[in-house]
Amino acid sequence: MRLLFSSMFLYEYSTDMIAKAIELAEYDGVEFWPETPNFWVDRSLDKLECFSDYEMAIHSPVLDLNPVSVNSDVCDLTLKESMYAVSLAAKMRAWPVTIHAGKRSAAREPVWADYLSLNRYLRILSRYAKIKGVDVGLENSENRINNLCRRAEEVKGFVEAYDIKFTLDIKHALMNGGVEEFIEMLFDRICNIHVSYYDDKGRHIQPSKGEVVKIALRKIADLGYDGTVTVELDDLGIGNMDFMKKVEILRSEGCFVERFFS
Repeated sequence: MRLLFSSMFLYEYSTDMIAKAIELAEYDGVEFWPETPNFWVDRSLDKLECFSDYEMAIHSPVLDLNPVSVNSDVCDLTLKESMYAVSLAAKMRAWPVTIHAGKRSAAREPVWADYLSLNRYLRILSRYAKIKGVDVGLENSENRINNLCRRAEEVKGFVEAYDIKFTLDIKHALMNGGVEEFIEMLFDRICNIHVSYYDDKGRHIQPSKGEVVKIALRKIADLGYDGTVTVELDDLGIGNMDFMKKVEILRSEGCFVERFFS
């Protein structure tokens, strides 16, 4: 099992500090969000050299972006940034690249135009990823009325149509009926698993706080999964803390996850 954590938990820190957290918390590496301000401000590859001794995955940029926006310029920019993430992964030998399906711009159920945009996005991005030799994983979305790909059957359709992988977000699945259908339909396509529980505002918090997370991880491990697992935490859901407290939480949650796959 390849244990990573999401760099968004250390959003305010430099890449050097994120690399230090990998070592101190005893992880294999990081799922890096390029939008980490220290990197995003100039996108200098020199700032990623600190990860050279560690495993690395990439989460495609999503802040202020949307592949199915009613604004076609936003769609185009999202595609451009996703292609950048794939290119970055190829340069860093990082895998996989996780992407989001997006959401209807209005807070209403998605319509045919939204799905048309998603098909265009995945058609172009999947071809580019194959050229670059990079695996792309489509993540199941949060349970919000305007999100595309909330349900397993919908994710499966796009994953198979474009021959890409699947990133299973356990918290998203739990808040949308459970993980069972995702496991049954897409287990062989899983390239990354985002592990967390949720607070009363739906934020990503420590997976050890949820009994249902334990059940899900046990089921996944029993099926023989031995790939990438990413601890994904939102410090806004946990509380104010300094760097070493974040490291302590990462170490504790990493140990929690590892025991299911040992």
